[in-house]
Amino acid sequence: MNKKIILGLTATALLTSSLQAFNGQGQMGQGSKQGFKQGKMMMQGQRHKGKHMFMKTVMMLDLSDEQRTKIIAIVKKSMASMPNPHEAFTETSFDKKKFIKLANERRDAKIETRADMIEKVYAVLDASQKKDLKTMLDMKDIMKKKMMKGMNCNAKNCNGGR
Repeated sequence: MNKKIILGLTATALLTSSLQAFNGQGQMGQGSKQGFKQGKMMMQGQRHKGKHMFMKTVMMLDLSDEQRTKIIAIVKKSMASMPNPHEAFTETSFDKKKFIKLANERRDAKIETRADMIEKVYAVLDASQKKDLKTMLDMKDIMKKKMMKGMNCNAKNCNGGR
């Protein structure tokens, strides 16, 4: 299991660095507006990517069918318990005060609900899965830091100074 994780993370790191090298010499390095737009869209996508990193990592573990079923049920229950600001809409009207109230409740409940969900999911895992999860999360953090460090370059000091 640990070999699979390490090989998977190594392959991901290799692919990430290859894509980063391509973008450094490809469209984004040309200075065109198109490349800037694509880079901006890619950054926005990456910003939201970390939001579900924990659950994606958990699902990468070697889970039994029973564990997978329990985890999916926990996630669905957590999502269903969140206040929905769209309840402020009816077929003919919009209740601004209700929308604001529900949106604020959702924002305030989001962190607590997510923490409860993670706690319940973590309880489903066995000891070796918990260890593997910690290793995978640490590796993802290291890769994220390396990628962020590599993104801090400009045209003068990146790829030989062009």
